[in-house]
This record gives sequence, C-alpha cells and structure tokens, in this order.
Amino acid sequence: MNKKALIHIVYILLITLLAGIFFNISNPNRIQFVANEKRVDFSASDSLLNALRIQDSLQKAADSLLKLSGSREDSLRLALEKHKQDSILAANKTDSLKRIQDSVNAANQKKEDSIKNAQNQVTEIVKPVDIKIDFAKALFDKKYRFLDARDAADFNAGHIQGAMNIPFHEIEKYKDRLNDLPKDQVYVTYCSAACDVSIDMAYYMAKMGFKKVYIFHGGWDEWKAAGYPAN
Repeated sequence: MNKKALIHIVYILLITLLAGIFFNISNPNRIQFVANEKRVDFSASDSLLNALRIQDSLQKAADSLLKLSGSREDSLRLALEKHKQDSILAANKTDSLKRIQDSVNAANQKKEDSIKNAQNQVTEIVKPVDIKIDFAKALFDKKYRFLDARDAADFNAGHIQGAMNIPFHEIEKYKDRLNDLPKDQVYVTYCSAACDVSIDMAYYMAKMGFKKVYIFHGGWDEWKAAGYPAN
C-alpha cells in the first residue's frame, strides 16, 4: 500500500469518527464519552450501623442487669430463707430452753414443797387451844365437829348432839376414823369434867397434823348442866 492510499484511509476514518461524534451529540440517547462517577451515600448505612451497635450495647447491658438482678434476687431469696430458718431454729431453741427451764423450775419447786411438807409434818405441831363453855357453844352453833373421847358406854349414856365417839383408850382401834377427817377443819374434843382424855386426844390429833383443835374442859357434865342440845 502506497502512502497516498494510507492517507485516504486515515481521512475516511477521521470523517467517520467526526460523523459519529456529531450523530451521538445530536442524539438525545447519546452515549457519554466519559462515564459519570457513581456517588453512593453511605451516611444512612453508617447511622443504622451505629444505631445497631448502640442497640447491641444496650441489649448486652440489659442482659447484664437482668442477670445481676436475678443473681441479687436469688441471693436475697436465699438470705431471706436463711433468716427464716435461723429465726425458726432460734425460736425452737428458745422454746426448748424455756421448756427445760420450766421443767427444772417445776422439779425444784416440787422438791422444795416436798421438803417443806416433810418439815411441816415433822416439826409443825399446832398446839390445841383450851376453851370454856361459851366458846364451845359458839363453835357448836357454827356446826363444827365435836369429838367425844370417852368410852363407848359413857358416850351411849349421853353426849353432845352430833358428836363423834372416838374412845382415846382404844385409839388404835379408832385411828381410821381420825385419818378420814380433813386436817384443816375445826374440831372440839371433850370428855367429862373430871377426866383428861380430851386433852390427850387433842394433842394426839395435833401430832397427826390437825391444826385447829380445841379442848372443851367443862366437857359433857357442864354441857348437860347448861341444857344445851344433847343426845
């Protein structure tokens, strides 16, 4: 190929290029010679990412707080349960100690009462009181018990109304009658004016534990002479 033909080809290509450029410029759907730079706004994405990270942080914090709260709740529940158990144990211990102390106190009191009763039985003898007919009649009117210390024959021959016959000369035979009588009530012993068995009876009863024994020294003779109730 000669030089002239090469030049013709270059002209043809140049004319074709210029015609193409003109056509592309005049065409509304032309092709851009230089591609437009693609602009992407990642600001929203970044904001969302930051929000997500904040949300994750808050969730982790919430989980931690929930776990801590649960742990503290468990600890508090265990502490309350332990306090409750301790209170029950303390109450049971206190109650047991109180029961033991009450038992000890009751045993000591029973021991002291037994000793006191034994001492009273051994040492406490209430001396009988000597009385005259006027006081004897006052006791009779109050329905107190009169004890006739004479023999059964003398008693059957006549005695103060309502009197019980316990012959002192046969005291062992009639001792059960005395044992059946309450020891804290009032009793009046008597015989006849000339005998002393009423005195012996009264002191015998005092040694048995009777505490309110009176000796009517005038006895049956004085009572009968006064005309007081008799059998």
